[in-house]
Amino acid sequence: MRKKIARETGVLPLWLLSKGATLLEPIVSLRFIKYCVVGCSGVVVNMGSLYVLTHASVQTNLASLIAIEVSIITNFIANHFWTFKAGGTKKTNTGVMLMRFHLTSAVGATIQFLVFVTMNMVWFLMLYNSAARLAYHAHVGSWWIRWFWWPFVAPPDVGGLVYSSQFIGIGVATLCNYLMNYYWTWSAHRR
Repeated sequence: MRKKIARETGVLPLWLLSKGATLLEPIVSLRFIKYCVVGCSGVVVNMGSLYVLTHASVQTNLASLIAIEVSIITNFIANHFWTFKAGGTKKTNTGVMLMRFHLTSAVGATIQFLVFVTMNMVWFLMLYNSAARLAYHAHVGSWWIRWFWWPFVAPPDVGGLVYSSQFIGIGVATLCNYLMNYYWTWSAHRR
């Protein structure tokens, strides 16, 4: 019956939508707003760190990774004491929670970094002519190295658009991080 309804209406099966709605339910809450406020402060820390590091001549990708790590640590502290108020009925070792938060953030950081590198390549391909693109790839051999390795080890210079790339990466990673933190890192403090 469910398949018939989905086929006739042209939408996803209702049972699948209800599962998704249940999973995403925590997003419609005051806690998610607090998480986003903390995240905004993390964006300021992240972008500020990126600015300082790139102006200190740190390689662009390394600067991005360090900026991500600094924001992870400051976000844990703020989320631990404000968003999830770690003084709930069940106590969990702060070290364990920091490890969980870090693992969760590592997933988000990976997503953010991949989006960052991808967006830098998108900007490069959109804004530079074919001669500049050929020059960028001049010393690179295979197609795989050209498109999947070179952007990581020798990122194209896209100027101030690195900040747009970083910001887009942060946005993409936010929902994933919140849901993992809600359901795993601070799960004992929700009950």
